Amino acid sequence: MRVIFARNDLHRAMQSLHSIASTKNVLPILSNVLLDASDAGIRMTTTDTEVGLQLQVEGSVEETGRLTIPARKLAELVRELPDEDVRLEASEGGQIQIECGTVHYKMIGTPADDFPSIPDLGESFFTVDAGVLRQMIQRTRFAASREENRYFLKGVYMHLSPEWLRMVATDSRRLALMTFAAEGLSERDRGVIIPIKAVDEVVKTFTQDEEVKVAIQDNQVIVANDSAVLNARLVDGEYPSYSQILPKDNPIRFEADRDAFLTAIRRVSLFSDPKTTSVRLDIKETSVVLSASTPDFGEAREEIQATSTEPITIGFNAEFLKDALTAADSENVAFELKEPLSAAVMRPSGTDDYLCLIMPMRIEA
Repeated sequence: MRVIFARNDLHRAMQSLHSIASTKNVLPILSNVLLDASDAGIRMTTTDTEVGLQLQVEGSVEETGRLTIPARKLAELVRELPDEDVRLEASEGGQIQIECGTVHYKMIGTPADDFPSIPDLGESFFTVDAGVLRQMIQRTRFAASREENRYFLKGVYMHLSPEWLRMVATDSRRLALMTFAAEGLSERDRGVIIPIKAVDEVVKTFTQDEEVKVAIQDNQVIVANDSAVLNARLVDGEYPSYSQILPKDNPIRFEADRDAFLTAIRRVSLFSDPKTTSVRLDIKETSVVLSASTPDFGEAREEIQATSTEPITIGFNAEFLKDALTAADSENVAFELKEPLSAAVMRPSGTDDYLCLIMPMRIEA
């Protein structure tokens, strides 16, 4: 096998690929990248059996062949190469020579026979703009659980219906939900849990605002465009019936400038109890007073403009508020409340396609 890459093309590919390659020694070949040079071009693949990525990489093929190369080491050396063409040549014995300008490397490759294959997209898939997919992931994935024993919550729930695509994430104390209205994505109502590592790789891989194809096959989800195929094993478990969790009657509504609210939360939470990170909101008709205190440091208080249908005092985890306000990405946000210990719903003002549910915290009177 003999191939030539522009250094930047190979570097860009390895940045994406090496982060997926397994760092565990269960199957040593999974720490490698598969290099497949054929008359159709150059494909490079890594997988840890749970997430896999195959990229079509620009380059010229002088001699076809297939082998695997240690992914981390290849990524490290390519990062340090000068901005010149990279020539990679492999002998039948598996020895690899890499040349770039005056730089020469020799590496040991392994046969590609035992490398797992990436599943094909198949004929049953739907298309969606990659920009929409990235936005839906970025505005929900922060709410997914970090707890190992709640594996079915350690992912983003992708819910399809004939009328819309929805992404949901929750750790049982908060929930983020975004809906994209589109007809014909699915003939029936169905949902799957996609692991966090996989949705993060979707965001990193499909960076252009162009259509991607998404397929659900047995226990796999596949996302693909003309130059990349990403597959992931779905999380096995039953996702909570999130629609039953959403409050149906929260009569109190207050609205505030998102940036002002977020900035105030950041400042005031510097004095919140490190164990709870709670902040107190005293909501009035024309303002919200944010406060926090801890015996070790003292207390903080800030008042911002707001409008509310009636006064209420309520406490929240400051980190949950910061995450929700950051994800809202709007000029103003509206909170829908009922009682100090009832779930609150935050939405960007004037839209119904996105919401965050946040459970309040008990605070001292």
